Parts: sequence; C-alpha cells; structure tokens
Amino acid sequence: MFSWQAHSLGKAEEVVKKIEIPLPEPQENEARIKVLATVLGLPDKMMLEGTYLITKTLPISFGQEIVGIVDKAGSGYPFKEGDRVIGITGYHVGLGGLAEYCISPGDSAVLAPSTLSNEEAASFLGSFHVAYVGLVNRAAIKSGETLLVLGGAGRTGSAAIQLGKALGATVIATARAKEQEEFCRDQGADYIFNPAEQGFDETIARFTEGQGVNVIYDTVGGDVYTNAVNSITLGGRVVLIGFASGTWGRPDPLHILSKGYSVTGALHLVRSEEERTESIKVLNNMLETGKIQLPPTSVYGFDNAPEALSSLRERQLELVVVRGT
Repeated sequence: MFSWQAHSLGKAEEVVKKIEIPLPEPQENEARIKVLATVLGLPDKMMLEGTYLITKTLPISFGQEIVGIVDKAGSGYPFKEGDRVIGITGYHVGLGGLAEYCISPGDSAVLAPSTLSNEEAASFLGSFHVAYVGLVNRAAIKSGETLLVLGGAGRTGSAAIQLGKALGATVIATARAKEQEEFCRDQGADYIFNPAEQGFDETIARFTEGQGVNVIYDTVGGDVYTNAVNSITLGGRVVLIGFASGTWGRPDPLHILSKGYSVTGALHLVRSEEERTESIKVLNNMLETGKIQLPPTSVYGFDNAPEALSSLRERQLELVVVRGT
C-alpha cells in the first residue's frame, strides 16, 4: 500500500514522500481501515518541525484521525467489516491516516454519523468528542457557569466554544489575530480577547464583574496556562487538552491548594463505556438539531498530501482534510 511519510525533518514539499509499505495486519482490538479521509493539524506540523512532545520518532507518519471502512477486524474490535467508522490511527508506529490503509484501535472507534460526509466526519472525534470528555465528563460544566477557552480558534478550542454555549455556559475565548477573533465570535463566544494585548486578570475580572471563570479549557499550555489560572473561581476546574505553545501547562500544587480548584485532563480515548455511549447519543443529537456545526474545511486529494501539509505552516481557520484513494 502507499503511505505519505517523512524520513527527516523539514518542509513538507521537500521531505514528505509517497512510499510503498506492507499492508498492516490488525492485532487484538484493532482494525485495518481503508481510509476515506484524514484530518491534518498542528500535531502534523509540529512533527515535521521536531517539536511534537508526544513522539519524535522517524520516519514521520501523518494523520492522527480518520474516517474509513473497516477492512479487517482483529478479535475484540467493536465493529464489523464494512462499517464506516471514525477513530485514531497508529501514526506513532508508522501507520497514520495519510495512507491507503491504517491501523486503528477499538478503544477510540465510533460509528461515523450518517449525517456527516467523509470530509466532515474525519475531524469529528478529535474536536467535539474531546470537548465533550473535557467539559462534560471531567469538568461537569453547568448551565450558567463561565467557561474560558484558551486557543479558541483551534480545532478542539472552537468545538469547546460551541459545546459550551450549547450547554448553557457563558464563553470567553482567547485569540491572537483579528480573523481568529471573528472566527471565535462565529462559533458563539460571548467575549474574545488577545492575551498578548490584554492581561488575563484585568480583562476577565472586568467581563465577569470580579467573579472569575468556573472552567478553563486549555489547548495552549505554557505561560498562557500560568496566567489564566489566576482567574479561576473557588471550586473551579481546569482541563488540560494540548500544548499549542510548545509546552504543557504546569500546575502548581501550592496555587491549586490556595485557590481551591482542580486540574484534570481529557482524551476521547480515556473514558468509560457509559461516557462513550452517552457522548455519541448527545453529540449526534446536537448535530441533527443544529446546536453544533462542523467548521469549514479545505479538502485535498491524496496525491496533493505534501501541499496539504505545507498549508499548515500558515495559521488558518479551515480544517485541512486529505481524501483517501
């Protein structure tokens, strides 16, 4: 089968090549998926730069999430051959979604909603399912609370804005450019500010009339995390999601003790079967009723994968999706 990979760091148009590799065999609770579409994003960009904290292994295999058809199911995999599923890939072992076939674990897989096209479904898991785990399963956000989304223009950040609003929260988002501010506003954010231009403490105190925020959804990490947690309320919840800044947020135990809040993390791969079942039901209903919507997408053909990866160097608001063969 053919797979797009990079055997060195650098610019996608220079180092990403289409190579032929053996057709993978699924192990227990895995499936071989015929890829219909894969979504590319910040992790793929960071892997090419050598800054992705989760894995720095060469060769680089791209596409962490896919929609596809179950081609061969290993024992214990929850769906049958021929089903259209969305799931994560084995990118960290050279079997990512920017290929004709990939390997996907059963723990991450869900049936693709019939209302979504392949291009839409490819991004649904890592956006809205992650946001649901973070806001509902971990932070237990309530209607009337205030949510602060760090990195509101990103894929999971924008999903958190929409989901927070759908759940009755007031949503504040951070954004670093005017077009990102407009995008966050379109997702439903009640207030948006640029932390490079406005301080967290004064800005949030002014908007919340000194009450602070109940939940922080952190996709950025680094100093942004450190500055944001000063505005958390007593009993507040911080959800760690990602490290767009290049470093994780670093919780300070003394600060947590003195402010009386909690810190947790969220992955759609880490949830109970009950949480998984409920999230599928709720999110599919929200899609059907228009309470949440998928963001705009730039779609590339399989043979244009290097171009798709190159586009990630420019900060953009549209999702980047590559169709399968």
